[in-house]
Amino acid sequence: MNITRMKWLAAVIPAICIGLFEFARHEYLHVISMSWGNVLVAVLTGLLFILFSHGIFTLMENLYSKLQQEKQETAILQERTRIARELHDSIAQSLFFMNVKVLEIEAAWKNSKDPCPAITDLREAIKLTDTELRQHIYTLQTVTPPDDNIELVSAIQTQLDQHETQTGAITALAATFDSAISFSSFQQKKLLHIFQELLFNIRKHAEATRVSVNLQEKNERFSMTITDDGKGFAPADLQQKKASFGYKILEQDILSIEADLKIAGAPGSGTTVIVTLKTGEREILS
Repeated sequence: MNITRMKWLAAVIPAICIGLFEFARHEYLHVISMSWGNVLVAVLTGLLFILFSHGIFTLMENLYSKLQQEKQETAILQERTRIARELHDSIAQSLFFMNVKVLEIEAAWKNSKDPCPAITDLREAIKLTDTELRQHIYTLQTVTPPDDNIELVSAIQTQLDQHETQTGAITALAATFDSAISFSSFQQKKLLHIFQELLFNIRKHAEATRVSVNLQEKNERFSMTITDDGKGFAPADLQQKKASFGYKILEQDILSIEADLKIAGAPGSGTTVIVTLKTGEREILS
C-alpha cells in the first residue's frame, strides 16, 4: 500500500465508519442511551486508530528497511567502483608495463641483444606493483574503521607512521585545531579517505623524502594541509591527472562533504594540497 492511498484512507475510513455507526444507532439501536452511544463511538474510534496506525507504522518500517538496504547497496557499489578505479590506475597499468618489458626481453633474445636493461625495468615494475598492491590491501583494511567514533588525528598519524616505515620518508604531523570541533563519523571517514588518497599519490608519484601534515581551524574553517618535497608537477601534468580515475574519486569525496581542494606545486619544488571544510553550525549527517 502506497502513501497516497494511506492518506485517502486516513480521511475517508473514519468518517464512513462513524457515519455508519451513527446511522445504525439512530435507526436500529435506539434502545442504547446517549452516554453508552458515546462510549461505543469512542471505542470504535480507538479501534480504527489502532488498526490504521498499525498500518502506518508497518509501512514506515518497510520503507525504512528498504532505505537502509538501498543505502548499504549504494555504499557497496561505490566501494567497488573505487577499488576498480584504483586498480585501473595502478595495478593494471603496471601489468601493461611489465608485459611491454617481457616483449622487449623476448625481442632482445631473438636479436642477440643485451636484455639486462629490460630485465632491470621489469624487476623494478614488479617491486612497485607489489608495493602498490600491499598499499591497496592496507587501505581496504583501514579506510572504514569498525568504530564510527574514529579520532582523526590518531588515524592520520597511523597512516604517516605506515608511510614512513614503508618508504623511509620523514613525516611530521601538527594539529592545532580546537578539540571541541565535532565532525560527524561521515565527515571523519571522508577526511581520512581523502588523506589516504593524497598520501598514496605522494608515494606513487612524488618520490618525496619529507611529508608534513598540518591540521588547523580558523574562522570556522578547518583545513588539512599536506606538503611534500617531491618532484612536483607542471600545470599541464595537473590537467592530465584531473582526468584520471583517482582524481575523480578524490573529487567525489571532496564534494560529498562540501569541502574545497587546492593544489599548488612546480617541477622540482614539491607539492602542497589544502583541503578546507566549514565547521561551526553546519553538520553533515552520516
